[in-house]
This record gives sequence, structure tokens and C-alpha cells, in this order.
Amino acid sequence: MTLRQNLSVRIISVQMHSDAEGERSIKEGSKITLTCSRNTVIPPGLSSQVLYLFYKGQNKDILLQNVTSDGKDSQYTIQSARASHSGYYRCVMEAGNERKETEPTFLTVQGNLQAPVLTIHPINVTVGDSTELRCTSEEIPPLTFIFYKYKDGQKSYRFHDIKSNNNFSMYQMKVTAATEKAYSCAVQGIGPLSESRHSEIVQIIVQDPFSDPVFEIEPSDTIFEGDILTIKCKVNFIPLFHGIQPKLTIVKDTTAIHIKDNATTVFSKRVTANDAGEYKCMAEWKDVLKITMKQVNVTASSQSAVPFPKAWILVGTLLLCVSTICSN
Repeated sequence: MTLRQNLSVRIISVQMHSDAEGERSIKEGSKITLTCSRNTVIPPGLSSQVLYLFYKGQNKDILLQNVTSDGKDSQYTIQSARASHSGYYRCVMEAGNERKETEPTFLTVQGNLQAPVLTIHPINVTVGDSTELRCTSEEIPPLTFIFYKYKDGQKSYRFHDIKSNNNFSMYQMKVTAATEKAYSCAVQGIGPLSESRHSEIVQIIVQDPFSDPVFEIEPSDTIFEGDILTIKCKVNFIPLFHGIQPKLTIVKDTTAIHIKDNATTVFSKRVTANDAGEYKCMAEWKDVLKITMKQVNVTASSQSAVPFPKAWILVGTLLLCVSTICSN
């Protein structure tokens, strides 16, 4: 290995300063220039080119600019500062295997964050499906996106936050029968920035795929042993997809006794004492499940009481015979 191969640019120090230094708060719309300068030792005959990298964020979250230059400094310019330009900035310099970075510089820019825009797709959804909320902002990341829902369309509730190095964020939501119908979003920057105004409220239209199950049991009043028990389970189903039907299940206590993929199903049997219990009509479609329950009580057959009066008749007849004989 030659001596020349051992030689490389040596970075002594790297510094960054802003032309707004000393200002506690920078006026919105101002031009801000960040200058990264170096102190290096360059062996004779070697290139003086180095790589300058400018980052935003305390943890170098976003790369703003990378420039290869043989100059002793490099600049990054914000042409028209806005509130979301507030935050930490840092410069990193690389030369060969050497790398050094500056201490972070914090900038505070006056002004308010603009309200983001919320879009929802699809906006017409069926219970059991999913929909996606997308919040987009013109502000400078990193940002925190805050999603809100409105109970009964009135009071807003913060229900989900996402930190992002992009100017948008998405949240996927499973739709249930209890899902709220109105949503908005807001953004928050780094540091002392307050939250932006909410976006315009966007409402989704939720369609229930079927009604609560209708559960009919016949006979509807007294059920005797030996009777024919008929159980009918049905729903009013919206045919969203051709050929697709809900699954109906009739359950006794914890055991499924009848299953059918249809909007109506009927189950019949001759009743015994063991058929008494709790019955359920369960309707399923995708992740939607609705249940209706009824109690079935089975009464012993009236014929089982017949032998008793016959026995009394027999006793009465015998007594009558005995009385007749005695009288004779």
C-alpha cells in the first residue's frame, strides 16, 4: 500500500449558522439561509470535494438537500418561511470515510398552521367493510396528523395520532354498526407549534347489509311433547353482490342444529322434553353478526294425565258394584 493511498481528507470541525440567529422568532414569509462551513485538512494532490447534507428534525428525520462541493461552505435556503418550518436543523459533512455533524440549530417561525384536507375512500361503505381516511397538509414535515370523529355529528373526539415525515397520513378503519359517520383531521408541527384548525368535516354513508333477524317459532304459545316444532329464521338482506347470501344458523343452547346460506331458513322436528331450552337465530355476513334469541318450553303431553281419571272411574265402578250387592 502506497503513502498516497493512506492519505485522505481530514475533517477537523463542521459548523452551521443561520442568518436569522439572534432572532427569538422569525417573521412568517422571511427568507432564511442556513450555512454549513468546514475546517478540513486536504493532503496535496487530493480532491477537496466533500458532501454536505442538510437535515430537518432533531433525529435528522428529513433530508432537505445534499450537495457535493469543493467550497469551504454550502447553503440551504428557505425562500418563504412558514410556521411549520419551525424545528431543529442539522448539517452533516462526509469526506471519504470521515463524517462529522453539527450541533442542532432550532428555528422558530411565527404564524399559524393551515388546516389540512381530509378525504375518505370509499365514502359509501357497508358494515363489515373497511374505509381509508387520508389527511393531507401543505405544511412542512415532520408533522403529527390528528384524526377526529364526531359523536352524533356534534362534539369532536380525538381518536388517532400519526407522526409522519410526509405531508400526508392515512388511517384505515373497519366499519361497524356503531361506527361514527362524521370525521375531520388536524396537524401539529414540531416544538411549540399549536394545532392547526380542523379540516372540513367529511361524512361517510354506512349501509347495513341486513336487518336484525326475525325469529318465529310455531306453535307460538304452548308446545306439547309430540307437537311439530317449526323454527323460521330470516333477515331482510340487501343484495350488494350477485349470488352472495348471508349465513343463517339456528342454535339450541350452544349447539348449531341448522345452517343455511340464504336470507330465510326453516327447521322442523317433532318435540321431545329434551327440546326445551334457549334458541338463537344467528345471521352472518363478512364480519357482521346479529343474533336474536327465544326460550322454548316444552309441556308434557295432555294424554299422560288420562290414566288417572280412568283409575278413579274404575274405583268408582267397583264401589258402585259393592254397594249394589250389599243392598241386595
